[in-house]
Amino acid sequence: MIRFTLLFLVMTVLFLSGVIVGFDQAGEGIENIRGDFLNQYDAVQIHKKDQEPIEIQVMGRTLEEKKVQYQKIENDHMTEKLAFAMEKGVKWFYNQVIQGVYKISELLYRI
Repeated sequence: MIRFTLLFLVMTVLFLSGVIVGFDQAGEGIENIRGDFLNQYDAVQIHKKDQEPIEIQVMGRTLEEKKVQYQKIENDHMTEKLAFAMEKGVKWFYNQVIQGVYKISELLYRI
């Protein structure tokens, strides 16, 4: 019985340590996919050189890149709104068809 308990505890410790190592590796993989190789950086950085326009970086990217990224997100929201409107139309049409079929079947059963 003691042997079984010790074996069970050792296997549990090995399993949990593997889970912790796996979470760490998954987090590093996600950071690599996102392109966030910098572990620490300031949210906003401003670079100014003499006689040149001011360059602003937001979270490691230029302001123009962030604007493009924001526009893509806004376009996605528009797509969601369009999809929601289409969903409502399709549901309405489906309900009308079902009600029509129900009325027809109701008439047939009355005969």
